[in-house]
Amino acid sequence: MRWRFRLISDLAVAWAGHRVLLAALIAFTAIWIAVGLSFSFPRQWFLLTNMVGTLITFFILLLVQHSQNRDMKALHTKLDELIRSSEAGNHWIAAEKKDVGAIEDMRQQHQDQIPENRA
Repeated sequence: MRWRFRLISDLAVAWAGHRVLLAALIAFTAIWIAVGLSFSFPRQWFLLTNMVGTLITFFILLLVQHSQNRDMKALHTKLDELIRSSEAGNHWIAAEKKDVGAIEDMRQQHQDQIPENRA
């Protein structure tokens, strides 16, 4: 089930980010306005437009957030492996899971080790 959601999510995000979708949305908007003009824009027309727009926006937001979360987890995993295989201190591994104060302390410690004349 999880891999199906990932597959559907990846396809939806790729489709939503495709440039052909922009042209399709412009054409759909023009048709929507033309049909609305022919019916003199009844009140239900505006309610339906608002509801559909809100639902689509919410759906795309969730898909993009899911995709970004997965990408960030993969990026953090790759960075952790680079830290493990390098001469960097292992205390940097999983720094994103620490609280803000600890991250700021680690950043300040790193800044203190950089020579002043370095640009």
